[in-house]
Amino acid sequence: MANVNKSQNRQLRPPKSTAGLRIRLLGPVTVEIDGVPVVIASKKARALLGYLVQRGGTGVARNTIIGLLWSERGEEQARASLRQTLFELRATLTRAKQKPFNASNESITWAGGSAWIDSEELENAAQSDDDEALRGAALLIRGEFMEGLSVDEAAFEHWLTGERERFRQVACTVHTRLMDRAERSGDIEEALNHGLKLISLDPLQEQVHRALMRLYSAQGRNDASLAQYERCKRELSSQLGVQPEPETETLARSIRTDRRTGRANVQVQTPHTPAQPDKPSIAVLPFTNMSADPEQEYFADGLAEDLITDLSKVPGLLVIARNSSFTYKGKHVDIRSVARDLGVRYVIEGSVRRAAARVRINVQLIDAERGTHLWADRFDRDLADVFLLQDEVVGKILSALADVLPSVHPVARRRATNLEAYDLFVRGRVLAMESPESNKVARLLLENAIELDPDFTEAHAWLAMSHIAGRAMWGFAMDRDRSMALAAAQHAVALDPDNADAHMTLGYVHTYDGELLEGEAEFATALRLNPNHADAWAFLTDVKVLEGRPVEGIDCARNALRLNPHPPGVYYTLLGWAQYAAGRYQDAAEALQHLGGQWIISHRLLAASLAQLGRIEEAKEEAKQYLAANPSFTVQEWGRTQPFLHATDRQHFIDGYLKAGLPM
Repeated sequence: MANVNKSQNRQLRPPKSTAGLRIRLLGPVTVEIDGVPVVIASKKARALLGYLVQRGGTGVARNTIIGLLWSERGEEQARASLRQTLFELRATLTRAKQKPFNASNESITWAGGSAWIDSEELENAAQSDDDEALRGAALLIRGEFMEGLSVDEAAFEHWLTGERERFRQVACTVHTRLMDRAERSGDIEEALNHGLKLISLDPLQEQVHRALMRLYSAQGRNDASLAQYERCKRELSSQLGVQPEPETETLARSIRTDRRTGRANVQVQTPHTPAQPDKPSIAVLPFTNMSADPEQEYFADGLAEDLITDLSKVPGLLVIARNSSFTYKGKHVDIRSVARDLGVRYVIEGSVRRAAARVRINVQLIDAERGTHLWADRFDRDLADVFLLQDEVVGKILSALADVLPSVHPVARRRATNLEAYDLFVRGRVLAMESPESNKVARLLLENAIELDPDFTEAHAWLAMSHIAGRAMWGFAMDRDRSMALAAAQHAVALDPDNADAHMTLGYVHTYDGELLEGEAEFATALRLNPNHADAWAFLTDVKVLEGRPVEGIDCARNALRLNPHPPGVYYTLLGWAQYAAGRYQDAAEALQHLGGQWIISHRLLAASLAQLGRIEEAKEEAKQYLAANPSFTVQEWGRTQPFLHATDRQHFIDGYLKAGLPM
């Protein structure tokens, strides 16, 4: 971005005709010089101007520009086209009595530092705490970034799509903050105005639909409130194939009651119960260990976890993640209650008895909606055949679900070949994410598993995850572990290109190496291989925030929470991270308070969210708790290690941390 290091709180320049060169990129590209509009006729010239302006003072190689705008032409012809376009822009802009570009034989740099640029003004004002600056920012949002411009070049269109989404999210942030302030101050009309603009920018923001319902109801306009609810239902159903959350349904019911009684609406909070999806859904409960040896718990858990992984790859089947289904471990449960709690129709439960060289597994598949058993079987096998047995169990489950999953076959999977290595792996996989201390034990177990079975793909993938867990889970530096994480993740992908864990881990390593595009590509591969991979959805949230696309990150976190309704604390940390980045500070505070101090990083993010809400004393208390666990933290060092694509996004977090009293 142009001039990203300017003060974030400076006032907007007034739109006077004496402002010299003024460039508007929000809406159709327009240029004024001393208040007089000038015409840039060529689409390529407007595209080049917008691209260079957005790069600020960073030089761009001529070859890069050619690849963006003249990729189909020969080199000589493309360079000539670039020279002609630069000539056209210079001829137009030098009337502003300034040199717009610095050009050499190799690169071109935007040099119009004194120009007024609406996109720059918007990003700066969006970070301000001043109400007038925020209102000025809202006035700058005239339309889509570089609206109506298309040059039929794939690379440029990819860049343009990303910038349009980024500025849409900045616009959402501005209107969200103004709506929240207006609602808190009791200015319902202004809050409604900003809420309606938010819905026009992103009709899938269910929390905004709810806010509009509350605001209409506060005005006594219950019919308008219910009409907003119906729009919310239509948008979610047509775009995402889901129904509104229980919180929205409860609010709608209370408004219907209020309409009949004539009372003002009071929102009632209810526990969250996931709605059943519109496709077959299943949960695998932890298998009961029937062996005399309590150490065999790991083996029983490992078989259930592997069954979850195998079923997760089946197209058209929603599978609940391990963390949620394993909350029932060791409990006597009512299957129907479990199904309602997890939002699924089918439940698998079983038991394992391992003795000497034999293993016995009992498995049953239950239709919880009808309370009937669809399939049950007992398997007695030599222990050496246990990995083949896993494939057999999956195949029989899919056969039992043939009516709802027609023509589906198990997805091939490369498994461990050494039973002792498998035992070490299932222990290490559990311990890798529990705590910094258990992570060290996990690393040793995984390394030992690899020694016994060098081609055990998932052991390599989880060894890589153990190396990056400190950074990803608990906010610690990981410079020394980065090369080991990369080597292990790359080796896992090489061993099995169809392993989702391997691609997810490699994606996270790339992300924190600052290679965001490569990281997102690996996550996309992981989710193509396993659309039910809740951890991949959760960690993709982080990538989206770093790319400057926090609203997409919130959607990723919501997907993860649907697949894992009883998740580890990091899920809520990542949700709060994305909500803060999107300027939804109240939502972030609520998400982070789910954790009850379980995750170190949550205190830091909660401190920033509370500070942005003006709750400074509470923010300072959270900052104090964070520093007690991480006394060497400084905002400056944190900023140095975070691979944000846009400096303004990094600054947004820095501002919140400093406001909360964290040390510079």
